[in-house]
Amino acid sequence: MGRWGNRTILKNMEDKLYIYNAEVIRVVDGDTVDALVDLGFDTWKKVRIRFFGIDAYETRTRDLEEKEKGIKAKERVIEVLKENDNKFLLKSRGVGKYGRCLGEIYVKTLGDVSLQNLLINEGHAVRYII
Repeated sequence: MGRWGNRTILKNMEDKLYIYNAEVIRVVDGDTVDALVDLGFDTWKKVRIRFFGIDAYETRTRDLEEKEKGIKAKERVIEVLKENDNKFLLKSRGVGKYGRCLGEIYVKTLGDVSLQNLLINEGHAVRYII
């Protein structure tokens, strides 16, 4: 027995440890947003969040076909976030090689389905694991 006396309580706390309320400031593209993240105690931090586990089509490319798909992916992210008053839950998965937060995005209207899974299911992104 540790200090807490019950390993189940600790495990449940660990599951929720890196989940934050957040509000989008700007959708960068189909797999990246800038957001204000609520760290608690009235402390907010502006963070660039790269959607964990997916790769969306690029909006900044010379390939016009890919660019069109990238714009549609970005528009879909904007639409889903707007339906949720630009608020979401962020499950942080650490920091990527470019210093961005890697996160899973959840909104009320999708329930237990992450925004990433929606984008994959609708063909706006592909699964991408490093």
